[in-house]
Amino acid sequence: MRCHPERSEGSPQEIPRHFVPRNDGGSGVPRNDRRIGIFGGSFNPVHLGHLRAAEEVCEELELDQVIFVPTFIPPHKDVSLLVDFEHRYQMLSLALKEHPKFTVSDLEMRLGGVSYTVRTLAALREEHDSSEFFFLVGSDAFLEIDSWWHYRELFQLASMVIMTRPGTSHGDFKQFIHERIDSNYRWVDLRRQFEHPLFYPIIPVSVTLMDISASRIRKLVAMNRSIRFLVPEIVREYIIYYRLYGSSETSQRGEQK
Repeated sequence: MRCHPERSEGSPQEIPRHFVPRNDGGSGVPRNDRRIGIFGGSFNPVHLGHLRAAEEVCEELELDQVIFVPTFIPPHKDVSLLVDFEHRYQMLSLALKEHPKFTVSDLEMRLGGVSYTVRTLAALREEHDSSEFFFLVGSDAFLEIDSWWHYRELFQLASMVIMTRPGTSHGDFKQFIHERIDSNYRWVDLRRQFEHPLFYPIIPVSVTLMDISASRIRKLVAMNRSIRFLVPEIVREYIIYYRLYGSSETSQRGEQK
């Protein structure tokens, strides 16, 4: 499903040409036996911190593809702060359209209801049953993963990639993994990952620390402040054009200069 959201005020007859993603929407079916990263989140909006972290993980783990999966209805966030799924999907499509390995999926919208990661990964496995999956998660979110629905099943579906801050040690996660996930996980220094006789590995990957957050971007927009160099330029233009996050006519004039 290709979604072209309506503009908040004065809908144009057609979406501006530079807001149209590539023809296939980045949804090409991967070949068998590919190494595929799965990056889920609200992406409200997608920003350069998301993109840089995914780029570094993709390179470090030699992934063939990274699929960004925007949440439809997040179980742990205030949905009143979310712009419509169609807007978040479209911003991702635009942000990723020039990257040969990054794609976006509307799977969680198609699944409907609350977006539980275990459902998403199970559905992706059915679509790409011969591929190896790597689920990307931030270190803070990983240390709260025991609050996720059926969270232990995640480790039977994909390798867990913890995107860590520089200087973080695997020892920072060892106790949590043993107490909250499974005590049979063991650190293997040669491969720099926690391994289990039955479950997929847990792999810490250090990524560049970029102090950018979607909540800060939303606040800046609401204050009519610049978000240039925090999000891809095409995303900044999209936010202004559709007046998302409280963007006003005043901010449009100021930001377009």
